[in-house]
Amino acid sequence: MNNEEYMKMLYIFDDAFDHSKKILVEWGNGLKVLCSSITGIYETDTEPEDEDYIGEYAVAIGDVEIIEPGTDESILIYNDCIEISLKCIPCKISLEDGTVLWKNK
Repeated sequence: MNNEEYMKMLYIFDDAFDHSKKILVEWGNGLKVLCSSITGIYETDTEPEDEDYIGEYAVAIGDVEIIEPGTDESILIYNDCIEISLKCIPCKISLEDGTVLWKNK
């Protein structure tokens, strides 16, 4: 996924989020969650001097409700939130009614 596609995916969360609706997010490991809040887009907190720095933007989804558990623990849920980043790209983003907003190619 190139940077333009990645940023478009992040803006789907930012643009589509409506406090009265939930967003369904799915990953390749089978994890499916509904979320009802987002942080907005932010730059990750690693610094250029850090060994793990990759200079990326991310968005965190919150108030996560697990619909289907994943087959492994590769997606970290911390304090009821999941950070969507280059290390955690979903395969599909939909509205709760099934309307697909974005799908990974």
